[in-house]
Amino acid sequence: MLFIQCFGKSVIVDDETIGYIDDNVIYIRGKKVMDMNDEGILSIKDIEVGYIDDDGSIIINKKEVGYLDPDFNMVFYSSFLSKNF
Repeated sequence: MLFIQCFGKSVIVDDETIGYIDDNVIYIRGKKVMDMNDEGILSIKDIEVGYIDDDGSIIINKKEVGYLDPDFNMVFYSSFLSKNF
């Protein structure tokens, strides 16, 4: 699956839009936090930290931290974001 459908979409937590996905870059609260390639591989400073699997689950550091909604927005669980961002 190619994840270019996510480009131009939002980053959401608890029904609140907190960021957006530009071409291959994920921004949260106005700051670049992660890169994402067309295959759904997530990286920070060129170090692979996770991926989006084919069912739309977002996996970071071997834990499911969110999912892609039907519109290809990234929805993170609040417990993940409160610890990391």
